[in-house]
Amino acid sequence: MKPFFVVNPHSANGATRRLFLDAEPLIRSALPAMRYAFTTAPMHAAELAERAALDGADVVVAVGGDGTLNEVVGGLLASGRTAETSLAMLPSGTGGDFRRVAGFPREPERIARYLVEAERRAIDWGMLEFVDPNGRERQRPFLNIASLGISGVVDKFVNSTSKALGGRVSFLVGTVRGMLNYKNVPIRVTVDGMPFFDGPTNLVAIANGQYFGGGMRVAPDARLDDGLFDVVVFEDLTKLEFLGLASVIYDGRHLGRPKVRVTRGTVVQVEAVGDALIDLDGEQVGRAPVRATMHAGSVFALLPRKG
Repeated sequence: MKPFFVVNPHSANGATRRLFLDAEPLIRSALPAMRYAFTTAPMHAAELAERAALDGADVVVAVGGDGTLNEVVGGLLASGRTAETSLAMLPSGTGGDFRRVAGFPREPERIARYLVEAERRAIDWGMLEFVDPNGRERQRPFLNIASLGISGVVDKFVNSTSKALGGRVSFLVGTVRGMLNYKNVPIRVTVDGMPFFDGPTNLVAIANGQYFGGGMRVAPDARLDDGLFDVVVFEDLTKLEFLGLASVIYDGRHLGRPKVRVTRGTVVQVEAVGDALIDLDGEQVGRAPVRATMHAGSVFALLPRKG
């Protein structure tokens, strides 16, 4: 095996660098052909992943949080070698939401054995078209969840403050601050060409994975390999209603409650009257309007064997 580790040394409030360097001798003893590089700037992880795939790495391991994983996926897709190069992750970030579904080990000493024993499985990904903070049209792939509304405001607070207390606490504090600052925005949601919702909205989640926001199970029925997005809309919630809903989102018991709508589809368009900020795999990348398109089964990940 020839793994390449893309390490974000700034994730987990800077702890990832030390965590990886402490574990590197143990990983290398089990996988002598391993290579690694540290990221030095935003989107550098994508460049490193693309180069590693083109240079013949058979697996690229994202070492960091969901944002690092998002960039690595983008790099693998840009390389055109997703059939030859698998994806894996050593989670060490603030949210850690994708690993909750994927099952990646959190302990560095387990990663070498995991890479050797895991099953290579095809999973889905989405392409998000959106408007960046400078008003330019952009597109980014995502593995987990793209959302709009209060989640984008929460991201701004979480990513602009220290994360020393850990992911869950950081997102809880960010969620409270977001709730106090966010006003529901009129949003129109269309799924596979059919109108789904139109009105004041607290949140729209376009989900391939189940979790976001440091462990909130916003889309508990979403699957990584079913070829569909789960689209979850929180309607015109008051602040008290949102607080009541937040208390049950962590275990996915919010579906079926008043002002919560769910559907599935492969193409999701969201238009907003006003400023609806985006949360893309834990990063605040821009604003509506957005278009998300499903790409089924064209990324290969090393995941725990079933059964």
